[in-house]
Amino acid sequence: MLDINKLNIEFKTKTGLLTAVSELNLSIKAGEAVCLVGESGSGKTITSKAIMRLIEYENGRISNGDITFQGTNLTSSDEKMLQHIRGKKIAMIFQEPLSAFDPVFTIGYQITEMIRKHQKTSQKAAWQKGIELLKKVGISEPEHRMKQYPNEFSGGMLQRAMIAMAISCEPDLLIADEPTTALDVTIQQQIVELLNSLKNEFNMGLLLITHDLGIAAELADRIVVMYAGEIIEDATVSQLFQTPHHPYTRGLLKSIPRMDSGSAGKLYSIDGSIPSLNDLPNGCLFHPRCPFSTEKCKRVRPKLEKINDRYSACYYAEDLVTRPDWRLSQQLQEEKQEEEIIENFKHNKEILLDIQHISKHYPIGSGLKFAKKQVKAVDDVSFSIIRGETFGLVGESGSGKSTLGRAILQLEKLSGGEVLYNGSPLSGLNSRKMGKYRKEMQMIFQDPYSSVNSRLKIGEIIAEPLKWHLKLSKQEIQETVEELLEKVGLKREWITRYPHEFSGGQRQRIGIARAIALNPSFILADEAVSALDVSVQAQIINLMQDLQKKMGLTYLFIGHDLGVVQHVSDRIGVMYLGKLVEIAPSEAIFENPAHPYTRVLIDSIPDGKTKQKFQAKGEIPSPANPPSGCRFRTRCPFATEKCGEEEPALKEIQQNRFTACHYPLLIT
Repeated sequence: MLDINKLNIEFKTKTGLLTAVSELNLSIKAGEAVCLVGESGSGKTITSKAIMRLIEYENGRISNGDITFQGTNLTSSDEKMLQHIRGKKIAMIFQEPLSAFDPVFTIGYQITEMIRKHQKTSQKAAWQKGIELLKKVGISEPEHRMKQYPNEFSGGMLQRAMIAMAISCEPDLLIADEPTTALDVTIQQQIVELLNSLKNEFNMGLLLITHDLGIAAELADRIVVMYAGEIIEDATVSQLFQTPHHPYTRGLLKSIPRMDSGSAGKLYSIDGSIPSLNDLPNGCLFHPRCPFSTEKCKRVRPKLEKINDRYSACYYAEDLVTRPDWRLSQQLQEEKQEEEIIENFKHNKEILLDIQHISKHYPIGSGLKFAKKQVKAVDDVSFSIIRGETFGLVGESGSGKSTLGRAILQLEKLSGGEVLYNGSPLSGLNSRKMGKYRKEMQMIFQDPYSSVNSRLKIGEIIAEPLKWHLKLSKQEIQETVEELLEKVGLKREWITRYPHEFSGGQRQRIGIARAIALNPSFILADEAVSALDVSVQAQIINLMQDLQKKMGLTYLFIGHDLGVVQHVSDRIGVMYLGKLVEIAPSEAIFENPAHPYTRVLIDSIPDGKTKQKFQAKGEIPSPANPPSGCRFRTRCPFATEKCGEEEPALKEIQQNRFTACHYPLLIT
């Protein structure tokens, strides 16, 4: 159906032409799902946009090669032909649904616009089809939703609405660019199942772009690995996961936190970062980061060749796969035997933070009258964090994780309850008194791009808390900043550079350097690695764990990637609609969850396995109008009348295991 042959893509820049994709060959059959994976900057999205010739709107052009779709050469097609194909024959789900929808038109208008353009039907018929499409993608009350605007939809609903618009004309090829990025695992699982069913129903070809190899395992028939604008491996899902044939592919797979690896020990990470397109190395593009590279790799670039019924661009693929330590499963066992298990909190029971019945409510409405309704973002939450441990916090978007974190740091005024730090209450303190604790309690933010001031040099960014809290000379501040840069794996001489000169992973290191500048005891990491590629994510996690051991840090680690949270955490708390529903040691909670919601979250993790999985019905209810009794009962497969009448309290069901459920799953 789709055949790409020796594709080269160039972009015009101030310094001349920049080659973003080189000599790319790719084919997709009808009904086949092909997944493009690789780090940011590898050329995945550019390749997908080139198929629809959208790169021409972004200063790009196809400089060589052909893209043939169902016998039509798209590279030489005129704009009229392309408009006929876009949407009708080839459709695209974009990475960021909020920016892909026009905010001034309703969802219904934008879906029907596509249908009317390509199917020449009446407004009434198009509207009815739009309702059916929203129903097909699992959006409740579709008649009402059609009249709403994009800002009235949640992230998961917007992504589903975009899928509805993409399949409205039953395309032959669907391109999905990171369709599940930033979605909760439960919504992610629903999107994966939806794409699978649509592919089978319409015999539709699917080109999936993702950096999540778990999603690739669930959706794809073949996986194509890209690096610095080139394909370096092309194999079936089972071939790739069983025996990767390129060192880069193996590195990506090893970087993923695995549920069976426990929480101790370092994650594997690929050294260095993907090269800049205007400064590519000679020879194999991956050789500066490859532990197996030779002089030949540095001089001559390998071609993509067929090896063992798959394609790989590595001179030594056939030899490497015969090594006894090459297979990932065997390597994992060896690493587990070598791990030095650190038990921070098991022997140390000193409580650093004691959170007592805290709540944070937001009134709905404005004006002179006090709003009667309230959003109970955090509602009567109690737990403690022990000095030196990492306490993980998981739950879907809207569960109150980030609000709880900000409330603990007193960045949000509490509606009720108290936070004790080393036994001292924090609420009600003025800014001067709170300043004493600000030195002790720091934060690593989710987005490394917006959390640093782009107008300041990184030396000034890291020095800011030092100037504010400590009386140091200019020379002492500079020396301290340079030491901090080294501590987080950056070079001293980079002190005068600006944030835009760094990659996402390097910017996150800058954020960490700023957070540890005052030698704090406690750090809140709010989705600190969610925006990063798996290889960079592994580097940051390892850095945070190293700093914890050296500095005796205590972490509250908020995340939606359960594999990452399990790897870094000693204990984990699970939140749902402003309430804690389970607290347990990390490994125990994943081996044997006690609350049905925890089980749903764990079963939603993409792993490519076809075992029976628990699923929650629908989406998380509005925190402004939570269900009576147990808040999870409307989505729980085990709910009874008692669950609707009586709210379960969080109580200890085993030693160090707490759950808020009338019928805990845990087998005692």
